[in-house]
Amino acid sequence: MLTVNEFARIRKAHRDGMGIRAMARQFGHSPKTIRKALADAEPTPYTLKQPRSAPKLGPFHAVIEQILLDDEQAPSKQRHTAMQIYRRLCDPEHGYTGGYDQVRRYVGRRREAARQTFIPLAHDPGRRLEADFGHIYVDYPDGRRQVPVLLTTWSYSQAKFAMAMPTERTEAILAGLVEAMAFFQAVPHELWWDIR
Repeated sequence: MLTVNEFARIRKAHRDGMGIRAMARQFGHSPKTIRKALADAEPTPYTLKQPRSAPKLGPFHAVIEQILLDDEQAPSKQRHTAMQIYRRLCDPEHGYTGGYDQVRRYVGRRREAARQTFIPLAHDPGRRLEADFGHIYVDYPDGRRQVPVLLTTWSYSQAKFAMAMPTERTEAILAGLVEAMAFFQAVPHELWWDIR
């Protein structure tokens, strides 16, 4: 199949007077391909003439589901990878003749759906401190300005600390967190920062 650039070079060489055999030698295509490029006004895109008949994975879903169900009880090092599941399906016992990618995609979707993602809403005391910046407007003698405020909140007790900061740079953040921990007289196990 010719690329657009090859197509343009062939048409330019023909316009300059080069013969079909010479173009075939120079561009590395058969004379039939060169003639076709000269006959068409522009390259024709490839179209699939008949649909590909790939083996369906559907009949094997139950087997894959059973393997994944058994894996939930097994230690993590002994669980099947998608390649191991594919090899088991290709064994004469199951007789799967399809490709690996179908199995890999199905197993990936199945594992993604089964994965539980959550953020706990119940927190132990002193475990987590959440920090973020807010903004307030302050009236100064030379006019109104927006001032960043460091806000910290304990997840368990919802106790809050706020401190106006000169900037939102690292030095100001660290100084504000030191002041917050001195105010609370405690250091959290985790510090969660809200990043936008």
